[in-house]
Amino acid sequence: MKKYILSTLIVLVLLLIGGSIYFSSLNTFKRTGVFKISKNDFPIQIHRDEHGIAYIIAETKADVFRGQGFVMAQDRLFQIEFYRALIKGEGASLVGNSMLQSDIKMRVLDLVGNAKRHYQYLDQETKQTLAWYCEGFNDYLKAGRDEFPLELSLLDIEPSPLTPEEILSVTHFVGLFHSQNMEDEILSLNLASRTDLASKLLPLSISLDRTKALDFSTDSTLINSFNNKTAFQQARDPFMANPKLGSNNWAVSGEKSASGKPILANDPHVDSRLLPGMFYPVGLFCPEFKAVGIATPGIPGLLSGRNEFVSFGVTNAYGDSQDLFIERTDGDFYMLKDEKTAFTTRTETIQVKDSASVELEIRSTQNGPVISDFAAFNILTDDVVSLRWSLAETKSSSIGFESLLETKNAFEFKEALKGMDNMFFNYAIADVEGNIMHQATGLVPIRKKGKGKIPSEANQGDTWSGFIPKDSLPHMVNPERGWIGTANHDTRPDDYPYYYSSHFSPYYRYQRIKEALSKRKLFTAKDFWELILDVKNKQAELLTPLFISALKQDKSTRKLASLLEEWDYNEGIDSVGAAVYNVLYNQLLYLVMNDELPDDLENMYWENVYYWNQRVDDFILSQHEFIDNKNTAEVETRTELILQAGFKTRALLSERLGENQDDWTWGRIHSIHFVSPLRPEGFGSDLLGAELWPKAGSNQTLNRGAFVKTKDFEFETSWFSSFRMVADMNDDEKIMGILAGGSSARVFHPYYKSQLETWKSEEWIPYWISRKKVLEHSRFQLTLD
Repeated sequence: MKKYILSTLIVLVLLLIGGSIYFSSLNTFKRTGVFKISKNDFPIQIHRDEHGIAYIIAETKADVFRGQGFVMAQDRLFQIEFYRALIKGEGASLVGNSMLQSDIKMRVLDLVGNAKRHYQYLDQETKQTLAWYCEGFNDYLKAGRDEFPLELSLLDIEPSPLTPEEILSVTHFVGLFHSQNMEDEILSLNLASRTDLASKLLPLSISLDRTKALDFSTDSTLINSFNNKTAFQQARDPFMANPKLGSNNWAVSGEKSASGKPILANDPHVDSRLLPGMFYPVGLFCPEFKAVGIATPGIPGLLSGRNEFVSFGVTNAYGDSQDLFIERTDGDFYMLKDEKTAFTTRTETIQVKDSASVELEIRSTQNGPVISDFAAFNILTDDVVSLRWSLAETKSSSIGFESLLETKNAFEFKEALKGMDNMFFNYAIADVEGNIMHQATGLVPIRKKGKGKIPSEANQGDTWSGFIPKDSLPHMVNPERGWIGTANHDTRPDDYPYYYSSHFSPYYRYQRIKEALSKRKLFTAKDFWELILDVKNKQAELLTPLFISALKQDKSTRKLASLLEEWDYNEGIDSVGAAVYNVLYNQLLYLVMNDELPDDLENMYWENVYYWNQRVDDFILSQHEFIDNKNTAEVETRTELILQAGFKTRALLSERLGENQDDWTWGRIHSIHFVSPLRPEGFGSDLLGAELWPKAGSNQTLNRGAFVKTKDFEFETSWFSSFRMVADMNDDEKIMGILAGGSSARVFHPYYKSQLETWKSEEWIPYWISRKKVLEHSRFQLTLD
């Protein structure tokens, strides 16, 4: 019997090994030899190092972008095809009803139509760059047909040629989620329809660098005037939720650098749990420039990295490019300056896999599409709500990426960013001449009434008077203090004249950057790498003394107080204090807010982290009236609520981790789950690359381990430092970098997770800027002839 069992196990192991080898051979691609392509001017060399990073060496700028398009198709064809379907609103045709709500949103917002309209305004240089990238991509569709990824056949996807307009639609898609104001205004509208406390719940923005308050107050009468209720249920996108975005960047001047030259750091925080991750590592070499970093799949150039002279990194600036309007209607007409005006309409048909197609009739006003006609937007009132979005009106001649790589200093780079209408970044910039800068990007309207926090009445004509001049977007150039940094916080300076946004991160991560960089020391690249990995929670440093004082008031919670007293506010995976703090804080949030929040809006509220985070912390610190539970006769104090949160925290941690409090470590309840898009969970997901990993940090740490608050108190990381980078401008050979994933979106391929182990170990690999080093470390060479 034992021999039979042993033989069976051996057979199973051999089958697994054989199956893995078989599928790996099915899902590989050519890395050496020659591909014959049609559009290049000269042979293009593609060198791959031991981590699978593609370095493209070409004799012309045209060929380097063709090479980038080619390797992007070779490595990320499945990912790009899925993104194309998502942006076009065709996801349901691939995977069925789970993508229907997302498709409805995309059809209503019409990113494809916006991109086609915008394309006509692009200058010849930009059009040419997009065309070169498409030529390389499309050459792969012809030359590489025999090695297409397995994922395409599993979903029955037949790739089609990429067009410049589709690249442009990707930039509009990124800009859609950069703004976030549409979601904020929808939440504000819904709150106003359910509670007369809505004006007290609006986001709070605090800048640690500002000495004067900026007055962009909201008309509280207006926010409390929408009270119609409807039977709509919140619509959810179970297959793909809206991406969460964050990031840190900072730089010091040569005066604060041990190398005598500026040093820059960046770690974009996005949801890269779907392997191989959201970003693509690549090096680009031609006579006009040599550059290395990460690219957004489907967009030529680099998002973050450096060229020979300038390094650059991004965070989300959350520029408010979106306004909602409450339309006054009369039958089939809406009112514009009290004149009856006919809606314009268009019809869209969505194909749904294994189900009937869905037909949409989309109405539009002067402002834009009526989004309230569709439950996908989660508007819970009976109002007719239209959306005006600056990217539907942009006439920019550039996309902002095409000329960045050729810049010779930070001032040229800053000037080139003026063409970036579609994306709302805070760029950190450093150059070999010693300059450091911060510059915001994007097309942000100037509101005639000075604000855009909440929906407005539409019957008033044009409410915008142009756009904030690009020179007037938030920025900082060579500050006297010797450093710059952003962390999605409010960067508007004193006396800033424009309403830029009301959607910002709490200031805690920026506070940690400021604390670290204000030290009197000379920083090294190693110091910056350690700071990227920093898990000190400045919010906890502020709130924990309050928690300790309250928890000491009851015998049953004094041990929790002791655990917090022993804690140094660092949220490592072995930290007990981090687990106690985060569970207690999240328990306290419910106790403070649940009696104020309408039941049907709780999920929507808690999912919009930046909407509430700074505001509710202020409620806790100020012992706001919301501390009292209005549903009870007693008047609760902050101490009593913290004690209740303590009871719940002790019970939850004991239930999940046992009674031994030494086992209450943060990494046991706070994790990150990398998965394959083919099977994110369930049987077989592990074989496709899924793995669960304990995660340090939280929403408020530089080493981000951000999670969405849930009633089930799940702490799975949703967005995190998906790419880490340090660039010392005294080092002309490399930048330090690591990606949370790999180069290739091909399951079983060795590049699928080629950088993930190093990322998990918090180490780095060289991303080469030196052509000599690229050739020394080349493991494979492919020629496009």
